[in-house]
Amino acid sequence: MRKTSPEAVRAAGSRLAREPYGWLVYLLVGGLFTLVTPLLTPVFPGPGVAVLALLQLVSVLAVIVGVRRHGLSGQWHWRLIAAAAVVSYVEGVLFEGVGWFWLEIPAFLVLSQLGTPIAYGLALAGLVLLGLRTGGARWAGLLDGGIITVGVGMPLWTFLIDPALDRAETMTAGIVLAVTVLCIDLLMLGVLVRMVFDGGRAPWLALMTTSFAVLIVGDGAHLLDQVAGRDAGAPAMTAWLGWALLTGCAALHPSLANTAQIRPPAITSRARVTTFLAVTLLSPLISSLVPLLSGTDELSLRDYVAIVLMTVLLAVLLVLRLTIVARVAETRAVALDSQAEQLIAQTAKLTVALHKQEQLQRQLTHRASRDPLTGLANRTVFGEALQESLTDPETPPALLLLDLDGFKDVNDTFGHSVGDELLSQVGRRLRGIVTSGHTLARLGGDEFAIVMPGTALVTATAVAQQILHALQTPYRVGGRELHLTTSIGVLADIPVSNASEALRDADMALYAAKNAGKNQLATFDPEMRAARLEHSRLTTGLRHAIAQQELTLNYQPVVDLNSGAITAVEALLRWNPTGGKPVRPDVFIPIAEETGLIIPIGLWVLEQACADARRWHEQYGISVTVNVSGRQLRDENFSDAVLTILRRHDLPEQALVLEITESMMLATTTAETQRLISVLQALRDHGVRIALDDFGTGYSSLAYLRTLPVDILKIDRSFTTALTEADRRQQTRAFTKAIVELSASLDLRTVVEGVETDDQAGMLQQMGCPLAQGYLFSPPAPAARIDDLLQSAPWRKAAA
Repeated sequence: MRKTSPEAVRAAGSRLAREPYGWLVYLLVGGLFTLVTPLLTPVFPGPGVAVLALLQLVSVLAVIVGVRRHGLSGQWHWRLIAAAAVVSYVEGVLFEGVGWFWLEIPAFLVLSQLGTPIAYGLALAGLVLLGLRTGGARWAGLLDGGIITVGVGMPLWTFLIDPALDRAETMTAGIVLAVTVLCIDLLMLGVLVRMVFDGGRAPWLALMTTSFAVLIVGDGAHLLDQVAGRDAGAPAMTAWLGWALLTGCAALHPSLANTAQIRPPAITSRARVTTFLAVTLLSPLISSLVPLLSGTDELSLRDYVAIVLMTVLLAVLLVLRLTIVARVAETRAVALDSQAEQLIAQTAKLTVALHKQEQLQRQLTHRASRDPLTGLANRTVFGEALQESLTDPETPPALLLLDLDGFKDVNDTFGHSVGDELLSQVGRRLRGIVTSGHTLARLGGDEFAIVMPGTALVTATAVAQQILHALQTPYRVGGRELHLTTSIGVLADIPVSNASEALRDADMALYAAKNAGKNQLATFDPEMRAARLEHSRLTTGLRHAIAQQELTLNYQPVVDLNSGAITAVEALLRWNPTGGKPVRPDVFIPIAEETGLIIPIGLWVLEQACADARRWHEQYGISVTVNVSGRQLRDENFSDAVLTILRRHDLPEQALVLEITESMMLATTTAETQRLISVLQALRDHGVRIALDDFGTGYSSLAYLRTLPVDILKIDRSFTTALTEADRRQQTRAFTKAIVELSASLDLRTVVEGVETDDQAGMLQQMGCPLAQGYLFSPPAPAARIDDLLQSAPWRKAAA
């Protein structure tokens, strides 16, 4: 038959330890062999003994593997318990089984008898250390174990040990050893039961306690076998194997990894008190009265002495236990008195702290709901008030959204401290207008809002007009007189579903007020929402226009009125969305300016215009004019980008004309205007020419001619149209002639826009205006059409 090596057994034990239910498999399989093997050993002695030895070896390995598996091999109590299992296997299987029963060597019997108390002593020491390692009242824990041991040992003496000794013919070493191990069994069981009382409900502890209870049964049966003069029978063998099996299960159980489930020994507990009471009262009674009441012989002197000694020992242990309880109670009482005094002092401090905390809480609540600068409600309170006012759809609230005009200039000019004082004064003026029940809030920066629950449009508009007049009264800040206006968006008499929608609609109205010239109010109209949606749609489409090649360039010629020759072309941007109608430049150009898309679009226009103009300049010497926005000029990379594009297409700098408007210079600060002029001057120094468009429409055009680096003046089409109007012809001719003469005196070229009739061209020719542009010569056309125009004869009526 193939033998099982210790290495294979050890490997199997390791696999069991790694499985979460390996202990259960081991319990079921080992339990079956534990119950069957002792019964079959008399019938099959050889195989039976081999299976018994193997079962004990597996149990020893299970203890060792389980302890190592759970990282407990470095703790002395588990080392002692594992050593006890090893010694028990050596003395029981090797010394007694192999050395004495098989080889019949008397020395091995002696070694076995010596090894038994050693194994039990190691197990007892390990359990005691296990019980002590949790800390707490250690002596109390040992006394508890002693009380349980004596209490259980008294009936065990009466009903098992003493009758067995009475039946023994001679007191052999085996009987003495059996009684000794029974006493050690009681001590070990007492230690384990004490740990269970202390709340150690871990499964491994329950298995360990059960195993030593089974060991007591086995050792008791072995005592009876010794008294009868026979070898250990099936009950003793089964119990011993059960002890080894359950000890191995306890070591393999996953709960052993968390031995913290055993709490430190408690001083008192209900289970402990109940057990001690039962042990104190019942053990002596059962041990002394039950034999007498059952009709047995009178107790012998040895019985009385044993019972009295154990009763006295039990009483001493109880007294010592009560002394510890009293000492601990006294210590705790003193500690409680000290804690009470500290608690009283802490209570007083806590009362003061709570009072301060309450005051701080009120301050924080106020600050959390108020704007720190103006003392008005903040955005959070405003949002809550607005949402609450929307609860009744039958009476929608009115919402006023205010934005101060020119406040940024105040901050930039006088500093933020002046700006903050100005905002505070604005808040005070608004507070004097807003009535009770309305919520006035500062949303941030120079934005304010007023929520007016259940207010009609007429009332909301009247309040807005009152605010317009109140805020434009001069302010005195730091010895200065400052002037400020505001723009107001009004939302009223229009149901909205939530606060976000109300803010969106009021913001649209405010945007309309700003666009209308500021210092006025605008009332929300649902058409604004449709316009904003269309604006959003166009913005989205414009973002993809370049990638989808929807943007194109048309060119309109600039013609010499004397020769009829084309001297330049102006690049004009067109947008033809795929599958849609063309979008007018006056619609999408402002959107590109507003969103910043004008920068990449402008670069694309420059790139395309320079690419087309290269061949026109090489063949005909004409230049290309490209419109530039203020947003492009403010881009710090604009100048470099223009020069890079010219070099990339090998187009001379003088072949490019950048066209600007006077309005873009007026729509910024003086410092910013100077920076833009420096950018234009730098490009002009490289040879790029600058044209001033819409000349004559601005009130400060003449002043800018002194500072702007301009090469070309483009007279606005409004002058051209008026040339043929009877009531304005004479005055317009005088203005136009004055501009042409001024331009000539400043060595500037002049281009008249919007020429559409022969009469207009003739009048301009008579006034000495050299260049013109308009539908009379050609509408804006693609680059291919310009190629055709350049190849055809010049304007035939130029010499007329």
